[in-house]
Amino acid sequence: MTDVDKLSQALFRLPQPLLALKGRAHTFLAGRLSTMFDQVDDTFFDLADRADNNRQQTMYFDAMRLIRIERKNIEHKFFGLLTHSFQRLGQHQDLDLSVQGAEGLEVVGNEQLEEIIALDTMVFRVSELCKPELEALNTRLSSMVPASVTMKNNPVGPDVICESFNEAVVPLDLKLPVKLVLFKLFDRQVMVSLKEFLVEGNKRLRDMGVLPDLEQLRKSRVEQRQQVKTPVPSPEQASAAGAAHSSSPSASGEAAGRPGPDSRATDSRRQAGASQAKHRRQDDGQRYCQLLSQLKNLLHWGLSGTSGSDASMHQRIEGDELVSMVGNLQQDWSNSVSTAADDSEGLLQLIDGHLERQGEARLDGTERGLVDLLDRLFVRVNHQTIACAQLAAELRKLELPILQLALKDSTFFDREKHPARRLLNEIAEASIGYTEKVDVDEDPVARAISGVAAELAGQPPGDHAALTQLLLNFIDLVEKERRRVAVLEQRLMEEATATEKVNHAHQAVVRVLMERVKGKTLPRFVVSFAEDAWCKVLFLNHLRSGQDSEEWHGSIRVLDRLLELVAEGQTNAGVVAPVLTTIKESLENVSYDAYDMGRLLGAMEQYFRGELSSEESLRQGVSASPLQSVLVDALRTNIPGNPAGLEEDSVGSVDEQYLRRADSLTRGAWVEMTDDGADKRRCKLAGVVLPSGKFIFVNRQGAKVSEKHRNRVAMDLQSEKLRPLEKTQLFDRALAGVVGEMCQSRSVH
Repeated sequence: MTDVDKLSQALFRLPQPLLALKGRAHTFLAGRLSTMFDQVDDTFFDLADRADNNRQQTMYFDAMRLIRIERKNIEHKFFGLLTHSFQRLGQHQDLDLSVQGAEGLEVVGNEQLEEIIALDTMVFRVSELCKPELEALNTRLSSMVPASVTMKNNPVGPDVICESFNEAVVPLDLKLPVKLVLFKLFDRQVMVSLKEFLVEGNKRLRDMGVLPDLEQLRKSRVEQRQQVKTPVPSPEQASAAGAAHSSSPSASGEAAGRPGPDSRATDSRRQAGASQAKHRRQDDGQRYCQLLSQLKNLLHWGLSGTSGSDASMHQRIEGDELVSMVGNLQQDWSNSVSTAADDSEGLLQLIDGHLERQGEARLDGTERGLVDLLDRLFVRVNHQTIACAQLAAELRKLELPILQLALKDSTFFDREKHPARRLLNEIAEASIGYTEKVDVDEDPVARAISGVAAELAGQPPGDHAALTQLLLNFIDLVEKERRRVAVLEQRLMEEATATEKVNHAHQAVVRVLMERVKGKTLPRFVVSFAEDAWCKVLFLNHLRSGQDSEEWHGSIRVLDRLLELVAEGQTNAGVVAPVLTTIKESLENVSYDAYDMGRLLGAMEQYFRGELSSEESLRQGVSASPLQSVLVDALRTNIPGNPAGLEEDSVGSVDEQYLRRADSLTRGAWVEMTDDGADKRRCKLAGVVLPSGKFIFVNRQGAKVSEKHRNRVAMDLQSEKLRPLEKTQLFDRALAGVVGEMCQSRSVH
């Protein structure tokens, strides 16, 4: 909002009729809210009494007390939001088509989705019940304020009232079951009674002189539309009537001075066609949603290019007639998308072909633009989202029932929370991981996707209750599959993390030992001590306590102290004994072999007492004396794990921005990988193993398909061998893209 808009809104003074409506709305809603809150205690007490366990019982009792305490705050915020919605009517509102489809693309969790569906169902039911009253009230309010008042911004409409109540209870942080019960109470006590208030509100405004003749004008328009829709005689009927008329005695006299019956029938058809086209053009803005109405004006969807002769000869098909006709094409459309190799043949071509064979009707105007929009939309979703041809065909089958729904329900394109749009988003997201032909009968999610088109085709278009149930059933199925795969992914990540932890401990032990003994000449018992015994102590301390623990650093200090004593040639028993005691206790803690430990400690004691030198042992024929000095160039540690370093971290220089992009990949992100053989596969990031930074990728079944270190992922992003995929609100994103392209194409031409 610009500063000018903010200033104009702040300075806007509500007209007196609107102030009266606001006061009446406050009184009405205050009374209904009071009734609702009076029933909260009884409702939640009964629920707690019937609860299955103590946890549920406690939840309902806590909610009952919390709502009782916060009742005044809820009412205060609710009415504050309603007042603000009245004041917003002082602001001019223009829709930006370039971002129309991009609104509301946030990631929605399952609990939040259930809340949205509950609110949407409530809003839709009341909107349908009170549609005439709301349309009349919108028109009256629009005549008094700068804003264009619609269903969504009418301050006494169900959209604003429900959203205000939802915002008012958000600070309470109620659990989902509690919030759904509260919504149900609000529906029963407030929303059910809204119709009588809207009727009264229209009457008050009419009595105050706000469009007093609106109802009569609306009634006359309906009658005109009904007259226009009176069937026009076909040419055959007109010819038959003309022949009968010409055979009568009076016909010969009229034929000389007046047009014949065929000419009159033709003129009648032309006049009726022109009148019908005129009325339909006038009604487009009322019958279609805001997005389609603006696209119609911007892209000139209409009959401007159709001559009067064409309009008279071809009846324009629309509305219920188009819905009925489209429903009969379901089988043809399913066969077409199942056998087509690409998306070259769309639904528009199928409808045009059907109408051409009929020869009496045509698809034009907004209806033609709507079908073209859906064709582009579904093609875009398939090209950008779905890599499996079989599922792409199943998704394309949905286009026809969605067309029927869009023709019957004008809110489909305007409401990003519409259950049908959410269903399409869920289907697209569930399909993203399929990259090869799948057995639909064996895969539960693919089977559900293939069955959605048939279920939609069998439902009445615009049945929100059935749509919502279908959406919830699909979400439940997908969620079960996700939970199953999540268990497999969790096991895989635990195994990878454990393996990485073992490898990291192994590499840390080898690094510590090599730093202290490599390149030095030491008695053989010291080398044996390091690579056979003390490496186990270091390894277990690293695994159990970590690299920053006192146990790890303490075991390193013991090794360093032993090496110091060897280097000094220390023979003082009082200095050596504590070190040997610590070594013995540590080896016992790791269950080191008692016999080997005895031999090792015995050799140490002999060395520090100076009882047997390496020269003396050689003279006595002991070729491998533990006291013999050797040059250390490598160690062979007997501990689990991979001794190799993290070679992937040195694959080459990587631009910092691609390292940041690699770090931005989160668990569950889908990517498309291109192998050296140019084969593409889609996989999901199961997680990142720390501290090495190893990325684990799995397929949709939770099986590992690849693991890459951070630098390798960044390099693949840089070379475009790895491409992140969007996975949320895919249908809405495609809609935004298609609308933007259509508008841009229009501006270019």
